[in-house]
Amino acid sequence: MKNTHIGETIKQKMKEQNFRVADFAKAIHCNRNNVYSIFKRKNIDVELLMLISKVLEYDFITEVYFKQKSTKKYLILLEVDEQQLQNFISDTSMKIIKQM
Repeated sequence: MKNTHIGETIKQKMKEQNFRVADFAKAIHCNRNNVYSIFKRKNIDVELLMLISKVLEYDFITEVYFKQKSTKKYLILLEVDEQQLQNFISDTSMKIIKQM
């Protein structure tokens, strides 16, 4: 699970969509004070999070529970000697594409 402050994320998405607190409160069937309480939460009930996801049209469930930190991969060209090459080959996270 990602280290996300869910209340801050909800507040940010609400602002991005130009939702007023009063309108957001009405949409999720609560009062303004409860909305401000949600903004302070690090954790939230899944049913409420699903309702908020629907109202804000944003998948908070994936954002909070399933999103990987980074899926980026990089291609790096290195010049190495034989010993360094053997170290790379034995490292399972490295992939040798071409030897020159």
